[in-house]
Amino acid sequence: MLSSMTFLPRILVLCAFLAATAPAFAATPLPARDAELTRIAFGSCSKETLPQPIWSAVLATKPELFVFLGDNIYGDTRDMDVLRGKYARLAAIDGFRALRAQVPVVATWDDHDFGEDDAGGDYPMKEQSRGIFLDFWGEPADSQRRGRDGVYTSYRKAGACS
Repeated sequence: MLSSMTFLPRILVLCAFLAATAPAFAATPLPARDAELTRIAFGSCSKETLPQPIWSAVLATKPELFVFLGDNIYGDTRDMDVLRGKYARLAAIDGFRALRAQVPVVATWDDHDFGEDDAGGDYPMKEQSRGIFLDFWGEPADSQRRGRDGVYTSYRKAGACS
């Protein structure tokens, strides 16, 4: 069973946005800090080996932001080439590519994209898998997320938090 402490690094604070550079692959940049967001979609548990018809339904709602809450892939490996391959499989899914092209996306990880089912901070491939995760999601080279013990961050949206 996971302790509540395992969930802390996965929390995304959604009450704002900081401008960010676009990822290295076809992706929609994050909205401007002063942009008003009225539709935010959330999702998780994206098994890259299964069909994902959900993306057409998500896109039909015209979200202004999509938040991946973890288990974006099911890496479940200590082989970093296998992990990269699973991200590549996700990137090749038509609906996912459409999402990335049309909607700004932010992501955090959970155990399966971290590396192993129920893996914790002692997972021996943590640093390597973190780099692969951040590269896949287009995190800038100078991002604070690259220097932290995890992938947690916060996004601020002007006027959203009083």
